[in-house]
Amino acid sequence: MNIRRGRLADFWTSQPLFRKIYVYGILFIGSFAMLGEFGEYLAGDMLQSDGQDFSSTQEVILWVVFTFIVAALEAYVLISFLKRVIGHFTSVIHRLAAGDQSARIGPEMASRNDELGLLARAFNTMAEQRAQESAREKELLAAVSHELRSPLTRLSVSVELLRRENVPSEFLDRLSLETERMEALIGSILEYSRMEAGVQSFGKLDMAALVRDVADDVRFEGSVRGCEVEEHLPESLHLYGNGEMLRHAVENVLRNALRYTPDDGRIVVSLRAEHGVCRLCVADRGPGVPESALDQIFRPFFRVDASRQRASGGAGMGLSISESAVRAHHGRIWAENRSGGGLTVTMELPLERPQETV
Repeated sequence: MNIRRGRLADFWTSQPLFRKIYVYGILFIGSFAMLGEFGEYLAGDMLQSDGQDFSSTQEVILWVVFTFIVAALEAYVLISFLKRVIGHFTSVIHRLAAGDQSARIGPEMASRNDELGLLARAFNTMAEQRAQESAREKELLAAVSHELRSPLTRLSVSVELLRRENVPSEFLDRLSLETERMEALIGSILEYSRMEAGVQSFGKLDMAALVRDVADDVRFEGSVRGCEVEEHLPESLHLYGNGEMLRHAVENVLRNALRYTPDDGRIVVSLRAEHGVCRLCVADRGPGVPESALDQIFRPFFRVDASRQRASGGAGMGLSISESAVRAHHGRIWAENRSGGGLTVTMELPLERPQETV
């Protein structure tokens, strides 16, 4: 007997999921309907004369057969619908896994107001985020290849010149400069990649103290050119985040402002909390940015003027790192030109812990 039970259990376990659901559906719907019919039978037919017992029994048998036929049809319709839905999801998932970044759940499913519609919309959101990340990776790879080609070429020329005697000092200076640029570029790429990975520990931190420390460092660096950093900070402002990531974000925004601030200029840093977010504004009086490029300056290696960034010593990654760090905190960052010249970069971060990071 135990052997038969074991074989039966193995047979049932080996059956496909939809076949199990089909059997369960028949049993559930049929049993539920039978209970109703059996209750009606007890309340009516069994209280009649004995001469009608046989006909009542036949009626019950017919109702049982009819009930299970209807249950089988209903279960078949339900299983067919589920197979179609899951088949559609599976097809889209396979397309996405094969590299089709445009694969999405169709609107007929995503527009539903039930759990299937919620699942479809969540999947489409995930696919859209994956497509954006893939596009950023391709842009970063293309930009890295382009950026490394120039210093490598100049390094090769410098090395060839070093093979000769009486090497002029300017060639050695060029070799040192290109080496420093490559080191800074590689460091920025590694930092950007780490930000994009987003595997960081989050906790409560004092944003006001963090900004104050960074502003002090930038003030010291700017003192060589007579630049000032004006602060408008509260005593403390606590939020949920990663201190190291946010420090890099604030440093890059402030150093970008210092880079383009003219000598004896001023940078204004303000921080306040409003409507559940922390808002940090960094304003300078530099050359500003063309309106058409305001949304692009946060892309890796983007330059408004190709010669301008190289002349200032930047690698074109600072604001990209800031944007990545802010995005990891479910915030946003944008830039606006100031009236009268200059640029204002604004960061908004949620004060409370975002639900996605719980």
